[in-house]
Amino acid sequence: MPIRPTLSRHAAALALVAALLPLSAHATYQLTATSNARTVSFLPAPGGTDTDAQNLNFFNQPGATTLQRLDSFATADHGNATARFQGRIGLLKAYAESNYARCCIEGTTVLLGGANATVQGSFYDEVLVGGDGLAVGTPVSYQLVLRLSGTVSNPSFESGANLYAVAMAEARLRDSSSGQEVSLKWDAAEQATGLYTLTLATAVGHTLSIQGMLFADTHVEAGAVIGRHAEVDFYHSAGYNLAPSVAGLNTIGASGTDFLAPVPEPATTLLWCSGLAALAVLGGRRSPLTLAAPAQER
Repeated sequence: MPIRPTLSRHAAALALVAALLPLSAHATYQLTATSNARTVSFLPAPGGTDTDAQNLNFFNQPGATTLQRLDSFATADHGNATARFQGRIGLLKAYAESNYARCCIEGTTVLLGGANATVQGSFYDEVLVGGDGLAVGTPVSYQLVLRLSGTVSNPSFESGANLYAVAMAEARLRDSSSGQEVSLKWDAAEQATGLYTLTLATAVGHTLSIQGMLFADTHVEAGAVIGRHAEVDFYHSAGYNLAPSVAGLNTIGASGTDFLAPVPEPATTLLWCSGLAALAVLGGRRSPLTLAAPAQER
C-alpha cells in the first residue's frame, strides 16, 4: 500500500482530475461523485487485492437534483474498506472507513497489506439575480451558507505514514457577470464543524454560480502501531444554502433547486460569527483543494 500522501498531494491529484475533464461554456448545473474502496494483502501468500470503484456524473440532467447514492466495499483476509456517497445539488454526504489488523502468525510473522477508502462529491449550479420588483442593476448581496456536520476518528494521523483520516470541503460563490467571487476551503484538521458563511455583492440581472465539494479519505496499513481503524463520518451532510439581502430575491438555480436558507435562530447567528472569525484567522494558510468549472459528461 502507498504511504500517506500529504494534504498537498491530495490537492494536486484532485486538481489534475478536474483539469483533464472537458469544459463547457454552456454548462448550467452538474452533480459528480466518486467512491473507491481498496484492500491489499501481501502476506501470508498468495495475498490479493479487492477494489470497488464507482462514479456518477449528471450534467444538465434531472438526476442531479434527486438524491443519488454510491456504495463501495472491499475486503481482504485481514481488512476491509467502505466508501459511501449520498447527495444532490446543494447537499453532499460522505463516509469513508478503513480497517486492517496487525496480526502475526504464531507471534512472529507480521502481515503486510492495508485498506483505503476515498469519497468525493461536488456540484455546480447557477442562479439569476432578480425578483421583488427590483430594477436591473440594483445592488444586492447573497450569503452562501455552508453547514458541516461530521466526525473524524482518532488518531487521524500516525507518524510513520501508516494511518490517516482526512475530511475537507469547499464552497464558492461567483458573480459570472462581474467576475467577483468568494470561496472557502475547509479542513477538519484545522477547523471545527458548524456553520460558515460567504457574502458576495452583486446586482439584479447578474448570474451567480454556486459550487460545493466534500472529500473524505481513510487509510490503514498493517504496520500501523497506535491505530487499526480510520473513519470519516460526514454522512450527516454538507448543506449549501443562499440567504439574499432582500427578501423575495431569486434563490432557485438552473437545476430547479431552491437554495433558500432558513432564517437562523439567535444561537445559530452566533455560530456564523464564530465561523467567520475562524476563517479570518486561517485565511491564506492553506489551499488544499481546488474547485473547477463544471465539466461536460463524457
